[in-house]
Amino acid sequence: MLEKMSDFFNSRLDGYEEHQLHAIKQAELFYPFTAEQLPVNAHARVLDLGCGTGLELGYYFARNPTAKVTGIDLAGDMLNALRQKFPDKALTLIQGSYFTIPFGESCYDAVVSVES
Repeated sequence: MLEKMSDFFNSRLDGYEEHQLHAIKQAELFYPFTAEQLPVNAHARVLDLGCGTGLELGYYFARNPTAKVTGIDLAGDMLNALRQKFPDKALTLIQGSYFTIPFGESCYDAVVSVES
């Protein structure tokens, strides 16, 4: 029986960030670099596809604390971890596939997808 992608990531929540930050070559540079590419205008609207626990978002919110981020991920446990990390930020989190969710047109100032 095939494992569902959401189950795969939910079961790896413990240790996920450690793995992403230390097992992937130059991740410590990549996440801040990615955040630097996102808009800094007040209340910028950003869509994060496959957001996981939002590793780049800590760097991004440091640059733009008023950003409004919509994150989508298959794994509900990842979304809960993200929500707990940034309880004071403007986050809209959607559990589902970004291939099937209709986001509309011209709704975001930027779209990001890291390791998804």
